[in-house]
Amino acid sequence: MAEEEKRYAVPGIPDHFFERSEVPLTKQEIRCLTLSKLKLQEGQTVLDVGSGSGGLSVECALLIPGGRVFAVERDPDAVKVIRANLEKFGVKNVTVLGGAASEVLEGVGLPAQFDRVMIGGSGGELQAIIGRAREMLAPGGVIVINCILLENLQESLQRLEEEGFSEISYIQAAISRSRRIGGKTALQPLNPVFIISATANN
Repeated sequence: MAEEEKRYAVPGIPDHFFERSEVPLTKQEIRCLTLSKLKLQEGQTVLDVGSGSGGLSVECALLIPGGRVFAVERDPDAVKVIRANLEKFGVKNVTVLGGAASEVLEGVGLPAQFDRVMIGGSGGELQAIIGRAREMLAPGGVIVINCILLENLQESLQRLEEEGFSEISYIQAAISRSRRIGGKTALQPLNPVFIISATANN
């Protein structure tokens, strides 16, 4: 790994530093916002469901010395990319769990409770994942859900309400990046993302 890449231990590692293949990567700016909503603290235990390329798992792990991140991803190709990124950034405190979330989260070997849960991909199991997350979150724990579909936003808000979460809120992040075209500058928009956060009541 290049020396420049080794220096990044804070939110916002540039996208091009990550191994990607065809696997989705949460963009740099969205990672920054997501991590801010998680309100991380040292030593916490974090669950990352639908990890994709592992960008959030990597950054989260770097921000919680003494803590643990459990990355759940159903796509075997994505699991390989996550492992490659963990190795690239020298991250040792992430456990990668391959398989559908509905199966992995009911399996053995997971901590009894998590301090934080983030959901990036759900594989059509969003409501079930939120329900299971509520059971696994410690009192006062925070859940953050990223989605691009209006239907997933509505579904998330409804299920969080049903599960008794408090402080339910969301933002829409519509990010544009500058791009040079013909010697001039234009803005290239990224896909708008909804970032939903809520707190598990005692």
